[in-house]
Amino acid sequence: MRAALLQLDDALDRQPALMARVVAEGGRVVAARDLGPAMRLWSREETLAALRVRLAEASPEGEAELVFAGSGDFHHVTPLLLERAAARAGEPVTVLHFDNHPDWVRFARGRHCGSWVGRAARMPGVARVVTIGVTSRDIGRARAREGDLALIAEDRLDLFAWTAPDGGEEVRLEGRAWPTIAALGDRAFFSRLETSIPTRAVYVTIDKDVLRPADAVTNWDQGQASLEFVMTAIACAASGRRVVGADVVGDWSRPVYGGGAAAWALKQGEALLDQPWRQPQPEDARAVNEAVNLRLLDLFEEVAG
Repeated sequence: MRAALLQLDDALDRQPALMARVVAEGGRVVAARDLGPAMRLWSREETLAALRVRLAEASPEGEAELVFAGSGDFHHVTPLLLERAAARAGEPVTVLHFDNHPDWVRFARGRHCGSWVGRAARMPGVARVVTIGVTSRDIGRARAREGDLALIAEDRLDLFAWTAPDGGEEVRLEGRAWPTIAALGDRAFFSRLETSIPTRAVYVTIDKDVLRPADAVTNWDQGQASLEFVMTAIACAASGRRVVGADVVGDWSRPVYGGGAAAWALKQGEALLDQPWRQPQPEDARAVNEAVNLRLLDLFEEVAG
C-alpha cells in the first residue's frame, strides 16, 4: 500500500519525518492548501469537484492508497477517496469507520465533516459501514433524531459505540441493538467485529478523535480508545481480507475558514459551539500526531502486504 499526503491545512507540513518517509517510499503529495479553507467543516460541491480532479492526477493505477488528510474538519473527503477505492476493488466493500462521532447528520448530501457517512454508505460498491468507538451524545435517543437513521433500516450501518450515552451496556436505535465495546471487552469485540464484516474487501477510515487524549491531539472532543486497540481491531478485520484503501484525519491544526464572508461566519460559529475551546501548543500536537501516523503507516503496510 502506497501512502499519500493530502495537504488541506498545515498539519502534515509540520510532520517532517512522515513526509520524508512517504516521499522516500514513492508516495505522492497532493497540494490543496488553497482549497482547504473553503472545505473546512463543510464544502460546496464545486470545491469538492476541484479536489476530485487533483486526486485523480498522477494517481497510482490499481494500487491501494493510505491517505493522510490533516484535520478531522476534512472528514468529508472520505467519500472522494472511497469512490476511487471501491471502483478499483471490483467487489463489494465494507467501510470500517473509527470515530468519536457517528458523522451521520443529514446535511447537504454529505458535504459536511459530520454528515459524510450517509453518502458513503449508499455509494455503488459499498455494502456496509461499521462505525467503531463513538462516545459522543450524538447517538443518544434525542440527538440521534438529527442523524440519517434510515441507514439502520436499510441495513447499511452497524454501530459499535465505546460507551452508551445513558450509561447502559448497549445502544438501541430503530429496533436494532449493539453492545458497547466497554461492555464486551476488547477480545469479545474483536471477535464480534470479524463476523460483522460481510465482504472480502475493506476500506478503513480513521478520525483520530476516536483516540484518548494521551494518544492524539485533535480539533474535536475525544474518545476513549487507545492506539493499540485501534491497530489491533484493524489487524483483526484485515486478516483474510483485502484492504483496498484507507484514510486518516484528526491531526490538530489552527483553523482557517473560507468560502466567502457568510461561510466564514457560519463556520466560526459552528466551531465555537461544537469544538473544545482549549487550544493545544502546535509543537505538542505535531509530535504526538506524527508518532501515531508513523505507526499507522507501519500497520497498513503490513496488513496490505
